[in-house]
Amino acid sequence: MKLEPVACGLCGDTRIRCLGAIPDSDYFAGRVLQHPINGGYLWRCDACESMFRHPVLRTSAYLDLYADGAADEWSADEGREDLAIIRGIIAQKARPGGVLDVGCGAGGFLLTLPAELTKYGVEPSVAAAAAARKRGVSVPAQTLAQLAPHAEFDVITIIDVIEHVADPGELLDQALPHLAPGGCLIIATGDADNVLWHRVFRSRFWYSSFPEHITFPSLRYFHIWHEGRGLQAPKAVQLKYRRIPFWQAALYFGSQAAYLLSPWLLNRVGRGIEWLRRAPRPRRRFFSPGGPGMFTDHQIVMIQRLS
Repeated sequence: MKLEPVACGLCGDTRIRCLGAIPDSDYFAGRVLQHPINGGYLWRCDACESMFRHPVLRTSAYLDLYADGAADEWSADEGREDLAIIRGIIAQKARPGGVLDVGCGAGGFLLTLPAELTKYGVEPSVAAAAAARKRGVSVPAQTLAQLAPHAEFDVITIIDVIEHVADPGELLDQALPHLAPGGCLIIATGDADNVLWHRVFRSRFWYSSFPEHITFPSLRYFHIWHEGRGLQAPKAVQLKYRRIPFWQAALYFGSQAAYLLSPWLLNRVGRGIEWLRRAPRPRRRFFSPGGPGMFTDHQIVMIQRLS
């Protein structure tokens, strides 16, 4: 029997409904786990239109998993549509005061920004933070909560991060004091309003299959959060995660369809491929479809602080 939440994990409203079980996974932050993580269930809130996974691990357990994550698991991919758009926004809005990238990884995205901008990051992965520092990125803390209270930035980017935290509002509230007057907060994440996700594939959608992904805020949620905080109304762009050729989109769609019909079958195929290519041990036993660029299922949300 599943443990049912009493309210939305994002807005606290009790009008929630279950979209089905999320299959288990044994791959987290670029590492194969000895013991799989229970997938839990995907829930959707009728009030804020967001989705979230429940139950989830303790925050400390997630931090330990990220601290042991691979240094190169998240990188700045030139084919990504969202990063190209965000670079354009920063070019218009950033002043010499600097840019803070929350969850900066090895600093790949920051290094693609103009040289005159001062580049900062926070990163929980020890290996990734060390790699970023070697590349010239200042990483003063593992998390926003550990930043010095006086630290202030003209742009704060939260790219592929907010879906990793149990309480997006807490993360946004931690970022806001560090945003300079007139500064811009930029969030890139999955689009919880995507109809294919919450009506068709539901709990077996590729984006919610990763065990790192636990909350999926909607645009409506960001509008609710910004009220009373001295911010302009959020603006959003819906887009595909990256540009991919037709053959790759077809392959992704096939794996997504197989995952919908039978996660067990996809696991068998994945294990067979691991055996054929003689992948080093430990090998994965659980597989998800993956599908960045298959659908228009991502969003960039821009929230500017009033001067």
